[in-house]
Amino acid sequence: MTLSKSSLKTEQLLAIDRLSTRRSTILIAPTGAGKTVTCLSAIKEIKSQNKLDRIIVACPPKVISVWPSEVKKWDHLKGLKVSTLLGDISQREAKLALPSDILVVSLNNLEWLLKQDHGCDGIIVDELSKAAGKQTKGLKTKVRGDCFKWRVGMTATPVSQDFEKLFSMCRIIDKGKRLGTNVHTYMNRYFYSDYMGWNWTLKDGADKKIMSKISTLVHIVDDTKAIDLPNIKRNEIRFEMPGESRTVYNKMKRDMIADDYDADAANEAVKSGKLRQIASGFIYTDDVNQKKANYIDDARIDAAVDWWFDTADKRPAVIFYEFVAQGEKLNKVFHKYLSASVEDFKEGSGTLLIAQINSLSHGVDGLQNVSHDALFYHPMWSRDAMEQAEGRLWRTGATKPVNIYTLVCDNTLDDLVVNRVEDRGVWMKIFKKHLGAK
Repeated sequence: MTLSKSSLKTEQLLAIDRLSTRRSTILIAPTGAGKTVTCLSAIKEIKSQNKLDRIIVACPPKVISVWPSEVKKWDHLKGLKVSTLLGDISQREAKLALPSDILVVSLNNLEWLLKQDHGCDGIIVDELSKAAGKQTKGLKTKVRGDCFKWRVGMTATPVSQDFEKLFSMCRIIDKGKRLGTNVHTYMNRYFYSDYMGWNWTLKDGADKKIMSKISTLVHIVDDTKAIDLPNIKRNEIRFEMPGESRTVYNKMKRDMIADDYDADAANEAVKSGKLRQIASGFIYTDDVNQKKANYIDDARIDAAVDWWFDTADKRPAVIFYEFVAQGEKLNKVFHKYLSASVEDFKEGSGTLLIAQINSLSHGVDGLQNVSHDALFYHPMWSRDAMEQAEGRLWRTGATKPVNIYTLVCDNTLDDLVVNRVEDRGVWMKIFKKHLGAK
């Protein structure tokens, strides 16, 4: 059974019109708001007017299969030919040679594709915030240099207080037309820095100036109108660190070493990671050949057990973790209740899904039909990852209020991470305040 265009919401139709009539757009829409069908509909409209020949869609690997499957779901998208460039080089080259309207490629392989005779005059960058990261410098240069006459960037989280990333996102899509081509000029124009240049503070009124410059580039899909969603409640579950662990924590914080666990920190960044580990009840040794986890206490896992039995009441739920050692502990303690896979969980085999956050932050649908409860085993630095993970449950199809819980160890780095994550919502508020939903 296919869906008709009449099923699209007004917010989606407005976005389609915006995308199909502008040369460059950053589309900001919440997880579950139908960004994929919106972009495909815009492509269909543009191609019907013979304005574009072939379009590249660059996205995280787990999302590649979503694009052709979305074409099959909607009757107004019939006729669009989608090639997914998967496999080794020879397999990708064979797919590239086939007649198609859209080439879907992973962000990892985009640089390879841009070196080929791809015949594309448009590009969509799914998860633009990832493509704009510091680790993708070569890719960004290639995208900016290619002569695409139509560019779209998609993101659920526009920026996470990473002002350099905001600059990069805009430059990828408009080639520096609005915020310039030199990041140092941009930062010095709109921000104060400390004497070392590590910390940047937004100048008074700079937010208005930045938003004014990019107002014609950004289109925001209003999350209150785009999708019918139940309420979402976010809660913290706080617990105390045991005294012996506190001693280990304080020594690492003060001296950057944990003598009893063969662990030390060479710099502040490493120390930050070690402190988060200790707050989670373990610490990795410094043996690079054998990343061994030494468990220190069970305070966090005990808090998770209390949540599972008392708060979640053993209802179908998801626990998100970050470190491998956390996953090992969780799987050991909750083995009686576990689903072996995402598909098993969706089919009702097991009542608890334990997943490393990056494995479920993109491209997974259907969990909203099974579960309405999730636990972040500890606060995550990445606002984007947390929002994407929440979006696996809080999306179209969810029929009950969604409950999100985060375990927080009192008086540790957890507090800083929680506050930082909350602060990262400031940029979205700025976007909505100055640009609004069109």
